[in-house]
Amino acid sequence: MLRLDCPQGQRLQRMESLRTFFGGAEANVSVLLSQLGVPVRYITALPDNPIAQAAIDSLKSFGTDTQFIHRSGERIGIYFTENGNSIRPSKVIYDRAHSSFSILTPGIIDWNKVFDGASHFHWTGISAALTQNAADVCREALQIAKQKGLTISADMNYRSTLWNYGRHPSEIMPELLGYCDIITGDIDTADTYFGIKTPADLSIENKFRFCCEALLKKLPALKIIGMSFRGTNEVQQPTYQCAICMNQEIILTPVYTIPQTTDRIGSGDAFMGGLLFGFLQEQNAKQIIYTAAACGVLKHSMEGDFSIISIGEINQFIQSGPVNKIIR
Repeated sequence: MLRLDCPQGQRLQRMESLRTFFGGAEANVSVLLSQLGVPVRYITALPDNPIAQAAIDSLKSFGTDTQFIHRSGERIGIYFTENGNSIRPSKVIYDRAHSSFSILTPGIIDWNKVFDGASHFHWTGISAALTQNAADVCREALQIAKQKGLTISADMNYRSTLWNYGRHPSEIMPELLGYCDIITGDIDTADTYFGIKTPADLSIENKFRFCCEALLKKLPALKIIGMSFRGTNEVQQPTYQCAICMNQEIILTPVYTIPQTTDRIGSGDAFMGGLLFGFLQEQNAKQIIYTAAACGVLKHSMEGDFSIISIGEINQFIQSGPVNKIIR
């Protein structure tokens, strides 16, 4: 996707300029994993025009394999962002109708060829939210990935403004998530998709435990559930805590304080990418969730959707947390 970003402090209706970034939920994960040395193929549909080519070139520059991107349609999906602050929330406006991906139909992408030699398939709920056709393409990919024995992961990623084709996500997402071995998301999305009512008066750990137990009843094939929890401390600084349920073990990270936020968009994808990296490295549950948390927090320090993070930076964060110093 193309992101058009309003400069800090400006409103979209009075914007003087827009900065451009490329991104998207699955693309953000692919870029992070590629940088960490994981071979990644990115699959989507994009038009055959210079803007789409620039998006593809940006993925290639980080080492992501783009050879299976289908060139069709007339437009790339766009979204506009207005940066908020501690007083006013940020705003996202999507312009994705009739984009190349949204008009894909089953049978166009040769998933057997795409999955040749692969071990893992990752997708998100945003892809299924666009159109019935897009949801059907997700189902097609998931069925073939499952037949070929791939490990399947998903970020549940509920975006209320995208679900406008006449189907409630509870009619679509439970079936699609049933193919998955690994999921991330949040408690509110679990309610939207599955009707899981987590009591609001519980502690973070007990909310996570309650939600995981309910999700595992709905999706018994799950091996890993990961979540991140945002809050604020006593001086209104953002906080970030992560949790994992793996092999019936629940582990939470410390509560990290984020002293300054440059751009939080893509932090959930960084969390997902870090979790997948830990899983692919055969880390234990504690190592996986600490790796995921490090990626999620570090993303707040950089502009754009992509997380440009090294293994060394992940390890340093795990050891020391946020650090305000110059490394010479």
